[in-house]
Amino acid sequence: MRASRSISILISSISVLIIFAVVSAAQDSESRDQVDLRRRIVKEVRLAGVKSFPQSQIRKLLYTKPNHWYNFFNKRELSRSNVNLDEGIIKRFYQRRGYPFVGVRSVIERAPQNRAAVSFIIDEGRKTYLSSIGLEGGLEEINRRFGRTLDNFEIGEPLNAEEVASGGFRLRDLYSNNAYPYAIVRSSSSFNHDSSWVDIKYAVKESIYTVYDETRIIDDTYTRPSVINRELTVKRGRRYSQKEVIETEQRLYSLGLFKLINLRRNDSEAATSGDTCHVGFSLNLRERKSYFLNFGLGLGRQEDFPVVLRSSALWGNRNLFGTGRKAIFAVRPQFQITPKSGLEVFRLSDLGRDVRLTFIRATMEANYITPWMFWWRIPVTARVLYEPYTLNAEPQYRYDRIAGEVIFTREINRFTSTRVTANTEYINVRNIPSEQQETFRREVGDIQIRRRLLLYGERDTRDNILVPQKGAYSFAGVEYVGGILGGDFNYVKTQFMWSRFNRFKGQNLLATRIWLGFLDDRMVEGRSAPLDRFMIGGSNTIRGFRENDLGPKLLIGGELSPAGGRYMMIGNIEIRRPLFWRFGGATFLDAGNTYSRFEDITPLSIRFTTGLGLHFLTPIGPIRFDYAVRLQKEFDLGAGLYHLAILYAF
Repeated sequence: MRASRSISILISSISVLIIFAVVSAAQDSESRDQVDLRRRIVKEVRLAGVKSFPQSQIRKLLYTKPNHWYNFFNKRELSRSNVNLDEGIIKRFYQRRGYPFVGVRSVIERAPQNRAAVSFIIDEGRKTYLSSIGLEGGLEEINRRFGRTLDNFEIGEPLNAEEVASGGFRLRDLYSNNAYPYAIVRSSSSFNHDSSWVDIKYAVKESIYTVYDETRIIDDTYTRPSVINRELTVKRGRRYSQKEVIETEQRLYSLGLFKLINLRRNDSEAATSGDTCHVGFSLNLRERKSYFLNFGLGLGRQEDFPVVLRSSALWGNRNLFGTGRKAIFAVRPQFQITPKSGLEVFRLSDLGRDVRLTFIRATMEANYITPWMFWWRIPVTARVLYEPYTLNAEPQYRYDRIAGEVIFTREINRFTSTRVTANTEYINVRNIPSEQQETFRREVGDIQIRRRLLLYGERDTRDNILVPQKGAYSFAGVEYVGGILGGDFNYVKTQFMWSRFNRFKGQNLLATRIWLGFLDDRMVEGRSAPLDRFMIGGSNTIRGFRENDLGPKLLIGGELSPAGGRYMMIGNIEIRRPLFWRFGGATFLDAGNTYSRFEDITPLSIRFTTGLGLHFLTPIGPIRFDYAVRLQKEFDLGAGLYHLAILYAF
């Protein structure tokens, strides 16, 4: 009896060990296969079952792409997560075009030379058309606002399942922004016998009218509670709006004091009084360090000084005494590096030899920033600059400069803001009597005093400021210099610029810009310098001309130099599209000119250029290489100019 039991236990143990070994081997094999697949290069991507659309339409949307000869920098390796993502992309592609029952699955096959082939097998299903769409339940006054969304659906067109889902989200947000955050929104689909037609119906249960209750700050913060509370738009007793909840988080982030903000609704503590629901919030905050310190050192080139040693030290406090106000102090000394041996060309190797450092400038700067002015949310920046004993190269003299600036900013909404700037400055030329200062600055020196007021507004709806794909950007500004403010210059300068970005025909992007400007220096003793006027030409304005080389000229020292224009007009049209990897191409047409007098503006005076561009996308924006030629009577491709720049022209 005991022997038979021992044999049974032994056999059972051996069986368990065999099963464990087989399972482990299978898991190891599967793990090796997965590692092996991840390292394989994608040789081919196949689409099976595609009947209703060109395969190229789908292929360009996929993250899984076959490797080509030009992918030597970044070979396209197989990624299972990308394959899964592509299954969803293909499914959504069909669902947006009337195929709600589409099925997609993927198959990965090994290929020789450590490669893999990916196949997407698609069952399109029946195409479905929209026969009707409606809304029932809810409140009439809110439902009327949803009418525009319903009007976007076209009866008789293929069903867009994604648009139907998006409409449900918009309806839910509409109720949530109008005091009904607990409203329940559902959509139902009623298909005919062969699923070729469908009726869509949205249904709303409006729940209960909701107002804000108390917002509790959970964390202990150095920032004063009053500073946090004044940014809250979710005030107790006001009707609920999800937009205001999001706006509160954005306003708190804009202070620059917090690295984490979480405004959470306390649904479990919501209380009902009569026909009204009161719901509060919990606010979690994680603060940034108040103090920061930076140092910098480097070599560079400055006008009139071939080799300059730049240094800087900056100290700041972004949260003075917990009030949300900022103070920043900076010192930036600059020195000219000159070899004592008198070399005409300075090289980095000369730094090891005897050199002489000549003091050029030391900018001492103090900034004070407050996010509120009295009872209004108008950020104010006050800045003071002091530059003593600054060296002017030719003619050589030294001067002291002190300047002050105040900037008032008002954010109208998330896209639009306005700014008012006032600045003044004082300059004292050393060893020049006070009564001769103005004459010296105007006739001998290269320094002048500018005192100005600037009113500036901008609107930015671009989806990306570095690589915009849609939206628009515009600004308008009026600058008043001198006049009753005093100083060496007197003029009024106005500008307007508008640019627009639209996608068309697949991945093509149409970018357009209009830029107009006018400077009036005909006031009493009106006067402006070339740098105050409009200078165009170059990589960011009119390509095909050298920088600032288009427009009126001045004869200085026997050479023509840009004089700047009092009137400016620029128009740009550019078509951009991706090419391969991170490279993209563009073709453009630029037009414009600057003028000293209004009478000089004629159709024949407008200069036109055209050309081609190549850009490479980097994390800090595109690096752009353009070639442009001037459109004139003698069209010569060899007479064009090359431009190398960072970021797009507009």
